[in-house]
Amino acid sequence: MKTTNSRILRRMQARKHAEKRHTETAKVAVGYIRVSTEEQRDSGLSLGAQRESIEAFAKSQGYQLLEIIEDAAVSGAKDPTSRPGFSRVLELAQQEAFGILLLWKFDRLARHLAFAVTTAQTLREQYGVTLRSVTEPIETESPVGQMMFGIFASMAAMEREEIKERTLMGRKTKAKHGGFAGGKSPYGYRRDKEGGLEVIPEEATVVRHIFALTKQGLGTKAIAARLNQEDVSTRSGKPWIFTTIKGILENAKYEGLVEYYFKDEGLHVKQRGRHEAILPPKASQRVG
Repeated sequence: MKTTNSRILRRMQARKHAEKRHTETAKVAVGYIRVSTEEQRDSGLSLGAQRESIEAFAKSQGYQLLEIIEDAAVSGAKDPTSRPGFSRVLELAQQEAFGILLLWKFDRLARHLAFAVTTAQTLREQYGVTLRSVTEPIETESPVGQMMFGIFASMAAMEREEIKERTLMGRKTKAKHGGFAGGKSPYGYRRDKEGGLEVIPEEATVVRHIFALTKQGLGTKAIAARLNQEDVSTRSGKPWIFTTIKGILENAKYEGLVEYYFKDEGLHVKQRGRHEAILPPKASQRVG
């Protein structure tokens, strides 16, 4: 009987402790902001804008904002627990340091529905942390709020799939009309204001030099060594390597062409592009 009573007492004490901590942290919030490289480039979404929105919302609600944690240039497709910034969120949650996690939008948590819902459940059930979006009228504290979150996350997942499909269709159309259909701009070019390619004169000179060395009979390793000896800088500032040279020699864009392969349809597009050529047509040599 004594053992049973002691167990009940421990449970009651644990419950009281949890209730006390919940009361203490009910108005303590942590902000979480995230942006991917693509979002920054294509939509102008910034960490600064998210931060300002969270700070303003916390002030309007009377929350004590403990910290705003960020994951910069991190894809929302990743499990939140694998991100360095969100690991800090979980660390603070385990310490019972806060009771509310503020997001600019729920899609900052995760792109995939399963990740979003699972993470929200973990925060609520294990740590008593409620999620709130500062731009969407949804919370995860009440049963209705949890249901609405699930519906909203599902709708957001469907919307993202539709956006991906429309984006892919746009890329195909652009490629068929000779436009730059995405990807990293190759050495010698940069993106212009319309999303196309424009020549970088200094890099274009290096590209022509590389093709001239090829005509002299030098291989990719020898060309890389020559450029390093000549102190020619790569875009990243790292030494030249043979794979980088090979990629340049195989890129049809230097001849003014665009070439894309869309695996979903087995569609291969190769035609005259709308950008300026760095080399005369058919001047490049393909490397096997």
